[in-house]
Amino acid sequence: MGKSWSQSVWIPSPQITEKNVGSQGGKVFVITGANSGVGFELARILYAANAKIYLAGRSEKRVLEAIRLIRDETPLSQGDLVWLPLDLSDLASVKMAAEEFLSKEERLDILWNNAGVMCTPTTDKSEQVNPPDSGYDLQLGTNVLGPYLLTKLLYPIMEKTARISPLNSVRICWASSITIELAPHGGVKIDDSGSPIFTNDRLTNYCASKAANNLLASEFGKKCRRGNVLSIAFNPGNLNTGLTRYMTMPILGSIVPRLMSLVMWPARYGAYTELYAGLSPDLTIEKHVGAFIWPWGHVGYLRPDIEDSLRSQEEGGSGKAAQLLTWCDREVKNFT
Repeated sequence: MGKSWSQSVWIPSPQITEKNVGSQGGKVFVITGANSGVGFELARILYAANAKIYLAGRSEKRVLEAIRLIRDETPLSQGDLVWLPLDLSDLASVKMAAEEFLSKEERLDILWNNAGVMCTPTTDKSEQVNPPDSGYDLQLGTNVLGPYLLTKLLYPIMEKTARISPLNSVRICWASSITIELAPHGGVKIDDSGSPIFTNDRLTNYCASKAANNLLASEFGKKCRRGNVLSIAFNPGNLNTGLTRYMTMPILGSIVPRLMSLVMWPARYGAYTELYAGLSPDLTIEKHVGAFIWPWGHVGYLRPDIEDSLRSQEEGGSGKAAQLLTWCDREVKNFT
């Protein structure tokens, strides 16, 4: 209970905001899901700080409207805003997005894997994930596999950027959630074949997908440590965004999102969490690979059983993070 309260009610003041973010001129960022919610607020702050930002999203209309709003708000910015077409539920789209970015840029300072879906209808499978008959739950495709493939494809340019940048400044930030407190034991269930187990329980699937990002932040972080790229996860906070639009219960129906809104914060506060994850000088590769950032920007901790998943069996853990990474590599191999 204390862990939940400290991430939703009794929250320390944000450490990095639009007031002290400092100039980000010359840096290049990618933010997935940046046309609305937290991603939009993050892009607003960074553009005002003169960064070049790729807003990755599916809808050209929505992203271009977001770009127009941000530019109109800060006409004197020396940064840039670029639409990057991306559908995270479609691995072919992810590959094309990465190729388009790499054709245009020589550096990438921070990748914010911000986008996600929550409690999508059980009939809404990610049919666009290749192969079409894979049967991935949409939350698994959008929240886990898509971001993993994007990260893997963009990692080489991030490693290149790290060679010419200050230590600890190049980062991969993975969106987790307070809901990992409701995730299965170890964060994710793994079957005998090494595949994650997802069911028809929408909320359980969502919680597991968010915990999976903690596992990937840690395990992938171990691999990119030698390239001086820091990989961490963050809980943006309980926020008033469109993420909870599918949250209903048989009896209470649509009143659930309304009740949740009473304990939710404006989306900009989630951007403060992500600013800390991406920019805080307190976070280092030496100490914080796979760290879990809590609202509105400080290092938190995980459930003991999820921490156990981050350790290999040789280290006394369950090795689930390594199993999940192996499965992800297997699933995206045709796109790498």
